[in-house]
Amino acid sequence: MGKVLSPRRRIAAGLSIVALAMGLAACSQGSQSPTAPSDGGVDEPTETADGGEDAAQTPQDDGEGTVTMVTLNEDRSDFDEPFRLAGAELEKIVGAGIDPRNVPSTENYQQIVRQALQTDATTDIVKWWNGYRLQELARTGGLADISAAWDEAAANGWVNPDTRDSFSYDGKVYAMPLYKTYWMIFYNKDVFTEVGIEPPTTWAQFEENNDKLKAAGVTPLFATQEGGWTSFIWFAEILSKLDPDFYVSLMDGDSKYTDPTAVEAMEIWADMYEKGWFTAADVAWDNEPSLFAAGEVAQVPMGTWRNGTFQDAGLTTDQYGAYLLPAVNDGGKASVIVESGVIAVAERAPQKDAAMDVMANWLNPQVQQPWIDQIKDTSANPDVTSGDPVLASVVEQVAAAQP
Repeated sequence: MGKVLSPRRRIAAGLSIVALAMGLAACSQGSQSPTAPSDGGVDEPTETADGGEDAAQTPQDDGEGTVTMVTLNEDRSDFDEPFRLAGAELEKIVGAGIDPRNVPSTENYQQIVRQALQTDATTDIVKWWNGYRLQELARTGGLADISAAWDEAAANGWVNPDTRDSFSYDGKVYAMPLYKTYWMIFYNKDVFTEVGIEPPTTWAQFEENNDKLKAAGVTPLFATQEGGWTSFIWFAEILSKLDPDFYVSLMDGDSKYTDPTAVEAMEIWADMYEKGWFTAADVAWDNEPSLFAAGEVAQVPMGTWRNGTFQDAGLTTDQYGAYLLPAVNDGGKASVIVESGVIAVAERAPQKDAAMDVMANWLNPQVQQPWIDQIKDTSANPDVTSGDPVLASVVEQVAAAQP
């Protein structure tokens, strides 16, 4: 058996990574949860404490009754429409929809939320990350206790009860998971076919593939420092595949980056650069989907939350797939990093009762199905499945590997 790992503390650029057991690992990243940035096409921000508009939202009349629009602060412009679609289902269930407010810069967003939660100008709900970042907000008293909503969701079978601690502080639950993301290696099927290679099942095959791709004039792997938080990705992937137990220990603060295993992972990383397998370190993060779709880059390490972006770039699910990066050493433990963003209710939410109703029903299958169908990722509700073949393959691979 291997390990399911989840992002918690920032590696290199500071993205948080944390370890979890099998089941929904959270990010906070997200998770692993790695902190997910805005993916291109962002809205113009007005960086005030409430995300740019008055937090209090006037109820709307839908012709059949009053609908409360709960405001939600978030940093993913590509989530705006999915939040509205999920909100439309929540309106039917609890009479409260979702009005998303987007702040495109993750760094600015974090500052805005921290400040706003201490005032009456906060939005009702905030998107955040689990693990120590969630605990940080809960410790300040800025978040509402949603333990009752969590317990009800667990009783309904809407969430894995074993993941409770990942969304808790001091014994109380303060957030619900947004999604369940697996960190995989996405690959361009057309490029693989042209070069005559298959997804690797061993580290040696992974290296051979990269050599063949480079010889064919294709950049084997996407890697960039330009996005800031993206700097952590390859180190985390290599280390978790080299020694998942050490990865957990390092994320928990019980080991050091100067320990031999961490140094070995950095040496492997540096060797991959020397072999010319990576894109330039300053390549724009926003160019990743187009480079991947065009076949200029053959493989991308990323969480499945990025899945929809590849389709938006023009790829069909027949043209790309995903595989679990093999263990570095033959016979090594299989492992996968899993993450989840979270949503939490502000303690000083202007419409707190409605926000609590939304939270209690967020994982309802009626709400989750349109949500995951739109974001093209997997749900934290184990009973809600995606029809996306790439995601189905990911879930099958993880189950078969028994990490």
